[in-house]
Amino acid sequence: MPSDKDRLYIAFYHWAFIIGPKKESASSEGRQFHAKETMTLEGIPPVPRSRWQYESKKVTMAPISMLLIRIVIAKVEDKHRLVSIFDETPLRPEVSGWNCVAWVEEGFDRVLQDGRTIGTSADSWKSVRDTAMWYVTKKKAEHRFDGTGTYDPTKAPTWDMLESRELLP
Repeated sequence: MPSDKDRLYIAFYHWAFIIGPKKESASSEGRQFHAKETMTLEGIPPVPRSRWQYESKKVTMAPISMLLIRIVIAKVEDKHRLVSIFDETPLRPEVSGWNCVAWVEEGFDRVLQDGRTIGTSADSWKSVRDTAMWYVTKKKAEHRFDGTGTYDPTKAPTWDMLESRELLP
């Protein structure tokens, strides 16, 4: 029997999670979770400094903020617990090379280890990352991002790892 449970997506423009509905309409909304880098000026004389912050915000499921692709990676079983795991995933700017990708990786690993927040899902970070990289390369080759291809710009290209198929080209 088909399930209408929310889905957990990886959003690729910079890396983020989105919890959103299985079935989308033009007005569908979800919630985005990510580690976001900002630049501030500090000191005298002012010196640019990088700062990381965690952000959770309501978003439309339509393409926003230069969204390249989305990958469905899990069915959500317990949304409140999932949000709590993301809220508790630490920022680690003191770690050399740490970035939003590392934050998403750690968040996904924590969700997998929890064992109660998601149902059917991708089984590893490596499979998620490899699928995202493959799919963005595929969409680039199809001219999805350079304006020369034919596509609906109101829909985000979406690959479903659970069903191994493209939901939206």
